[in-house]
Amino acid sequence: MVSVVNENPTQAVSELIGAILLVGLVITAMAIVAVLVLSNPPPEEVPHLSSLASNTTNSIRLYHTGGDELKEELTTITLNNGPEVPHSKIRLIKEDGTTESAPWDITKTPWTVGTVLVLDTSPDVPQSVTVMYRGPTSQHLILTTSFIAGTGLGTPTPTSSPTPTTTATPTPTASPTPTLSPTPTINQTTTPTASPTPTLSPTPTTTATPTPTPTPSCGTISGIKYNDINGNGKRDPGEPGLPGWTMQCFNKQQGNWVLIQEKTTNSSGFYIFTGLQYFQSAEDYQIREIIPAGWIPIDPPNGISRSYTLNNPHCYETDVNFGNQQVLPPTADFTASPTSGYAPLSVQFTDTSTGNPTQWQWDVNNDGIVDYTVQNPMHVYAIPGTYSVRLTVSNPGGSDTRIKTGYITVNVPQTTNIYLVANKPGSLQEGGYMQFRVTGPYSYIKHGNTRYNLNIGDGVRLEITSDGTGNIYATSSTVNDFRFNNVRLVLNGVDMGTKDIGGGDIWVSGYDSYLSTLTLIVPAKNEWTQLTVNGVTVILGSDSREIRIFNLCPDTWGVMNLNTRNDVFYSGGATGYQLT
Repeated sequence: MVSVVNENPTQAVSELIGAILLVGLVITAMAIVAVLVLSNPPPEEVPHLSSLASNTTNSIRLYHTGGDELKEELTTITLNNGPEVPHSKIRLIKEDGTTESAPWDITKTPWTVGTVLVLDTSPDVPQSVTVMYRGPTSQHLILTTSFIAGTGLGTPTPTSSPTPTTTATPTPTASPTPTLSPTPTINQTTTPTASPTPTLSPTPTTTATPTPTPTPSCGTISGIKYNDINGNGKRDPGEPGLPGWTMQCFNKQQGNWVLIQEKTTNSSGFYIFTGLQYFQSAEDYQIREIIPAGWIPIDPPNGISRSYTLNNPHCYETDVNFGNQQVLPPTADFTASPTSGYAPLSVQFTDTSTGNPTQWQWDVNNDGIVDYTVQNPMHVYAIPGTYSVRLTVSNPGGSDTRIKTGYITVNVPQTTNIYLVANKPGSLQEGGYMQFRVTGPYSYIKHGNTRYNLNIGDGVRLEITSDGTGNIYATSSTVNDFRFNNVRLVLNGVDMGTKDIGGGDIWVSGYDSYLSTLTLIVPAKNEWTQLTVNGVTVILGSDSREIRIFNLCPDTWGVMNLNTRNDVFYSGGATGYQLT
């Protein structure tokens, strides 16, 4: 057997120690790399959403209009480029319009589509707001908005927050190859020199790239409902939003507008319709408002928006705003002229109401029946008496009523006894009439070929139309003759038409409530004339003046006798006469 003897034992020991150190350093470097690789988390999911903002003097409202939810603990909101707004000053309005009783840092309810964050900004006046998502390893701009002074409306700010970037993860540099210490001699005691610890060099952060403010979601139409206090058709400083109004969205289908959604404005007057179609083809939409009593539309003037077409790329509409003005009820008042006189009394009523009424209801004898609906009516009081007058005026803000008790006094006309004989023609003026209420039995009128048997209580009016030449004979209790062509008969308020009444065609055995507007006209002509008034001779001989005798009736002896078929003869009563 051959034996091998190591002639240098010190060299063998040194090589063994070097090998052990080299293996240890390699294992250490591998462990560091493994820790760094395994500790790097997976990429973070960044929420994507769109939102709108509005402001008042001491608050901001942020409307989530589409996209992902945002959690309270991952949200940072700053006001006026200043410090972060504490979440204790934020409350969330849910989709049903109710506000959570506790602040956001307590409820931690996620901010989702259709909900609103309300920021209490007092004592500061909100000028701008920025909303950021801040996750464990990334940040993302949600909204940055500046407010136009006095409008409460946010406008996008060109500068936005940096594009989301992941926080730099330290990357290890390569560890230097361990250098072996010199081989010690057998009689030396040496401690190996430690290899340098790997130095970590951070990856440089990328420079932020501005991101534009998110646009509203496609398939939405939104706007503000506001109180147009001055009625100028635009929202001015100090004009607040109107909460609780019903807004309707209509879609045009086969040429007809069809109601598809209803929304209620929130506490700021904001509304938004979502989920509207726009992908496959252009869709036409129209927004309308339900206007409560006491308000009128200003812009748009009928409370109906113009038509909006949604398609790609024009897939949403904002600022579809509605302005309304509150209207106070009017105050009713009126005057009349004259307020007293003899029957028949013509009275002109004049509306003097304030508050711009648009409707009028006149009850000229306060019997509960509306007589006129024009603003300034004229009424003839035919029957003597005292009358109360009621006027009710209305506008979109409400109505008001004024009653004037005993306002109109109509007196029994004084009878003037007239005796007239003239060798010239005369006739009754067209439109004049006499009317009465039947009180006696066996009364009748034959009107043309129709005979009407009159009952006690029937109201009768006989009106002269186109031919005023004829005969009348009546007493204070009977009507014996009313012989004219083309007489309009009104029976109990019903117009029976215009026909002739001949001799013997009328008999009224008793009547009351007599009223006459019959006017006898004798034209100007120089002929022999005799006119006696209350026993005093006024004309006797040739006379060329026109004579008018008003409101023919029985005289104080109870007789009225008229004949104008040849020369003029009249013996009866009247309320007056005129010579011209």
